[in-house]
Amino acid sequence: MSRIGPRPRRTAGQEPGDPQRLPQRWAIIAMVTAAAATIGYLVGGPLAAIGAGTTVLVAAHRVLD
Repeated sequence: MSRIGPRPRRTAGQEPGDPQRLPQRWAIIAMVTAAAATIGYLVGGPLAAIGAGTTVLVAAHRVLD
């Protein structure tokens, strides 16, 4: 059987069948985005929450990269 696409990377101590772990960077980005979306919702409603969450998500991704 041939695989299509790149092979998944393994970290030290990870078995071949184990799923890849979520990096800590994404956990931090998710927490900051959730906080910004919550504050945006409380201040301006659902559209403000979507705008604030999206803006913070992109900015945090670029800063922490």
